[in-house]
Amino acid sequence: MGEDPVLVMRDNEGRVRAFLNVCGHRGNRLCRAEAGNAATFTCAYHGWTYRNDGRLVGVPYLKEAYHGELQRERFGLTPVAQLDSYNGLLFATFDAEAPTLREYLGEMTWYLDAFFDRREGGIEVIGAHKWVMKFPAETFGGDLYHVGWSHLSALETGFAAGVSTKPDTTGSMVSPGNGHVVICFGPKDSSDPPVPEILDYEQQIRPEVERRLGPRSALVNPFVGTMFPNFSMLRATSRTFRVWHPRGPEKTEVWSWIYIDKSGAAACQESDPIGRRPQLQPGRHL
Repeated sequence: MGEDPVLVMRDNEGRVRAFLNVCGHRGNRLCRAEAGNAATFTCAYHGWTYRNDGRLVGVPYLKEAYHGELQRERFGLTPVAQLDSYNGLLFATFDAEAPTLREYLGEMTWYLDAFFDRREGGIEVIGAHKWVMKFPAETFGGDLYHVGWSHLSALETGFAAGVSTKPDTTGSMVSPGNGHVVICFGPKDSSDPPVPEILDYEQQIRPEVERRLGPRSALVNPFVGTMFPNFSMLRATSRTFRVWHPRGPEKTEVWSWIYIDKSGAAACQESDPIGRRPQLQPGRHL
């Protein structure tokens, strides 16, 4: 969150928690693994140990160094001020006085549904990529100006269907409030690549999508957007969502996850009995 490291985990009761990922003793980074399973976390500097609910449970030489007087309940991990979820997406803030997540999302909830909840069962995450770049978030939040140059090869080969090398005014730039922005095509326009299996799939599920998303889906077809300030999604061509992590004033580290409709994943497995598709671990939903 910003440039502060955050540790997100489930405690032994299954509750999702988020803490500043630093030891309360001397501020050393506590957990350095990107993913895993642990009931406790031990600082590599002085050995302070925390449970996965944030409580400090182990202090070396507690009796000798602290004369047994250290109040461990006061030195647990620092929790984020607010933690909430929408469609399985986790959002947090260090500001206790910030509006609730639902208030902050406002009209953006429908557009998130259009990306992540358009079919029964939601989505399933396949994998992630990471790299460093400079100015990404606004590219997903209103900058169609770059498409004709940065993605010219995709346009000329027809892979980026529905997008033209020339200015087009048939789409919509939607501002749901609070700085969020979504770029939409018309309801009958497609941003999908000309891959028969993908086009057939989208046509087959269209009645279900319209039932779940309601009458607004007859007006707009969201294909890329940014939830202010640093979360973006792209259904066109690549089916990814991305978190933009600032790394100083001139760099941004991109975390990009590929996702698919969970119902679609099951269909792919049924149609591919020899297992060419990578097997997904149970529970690896967003």
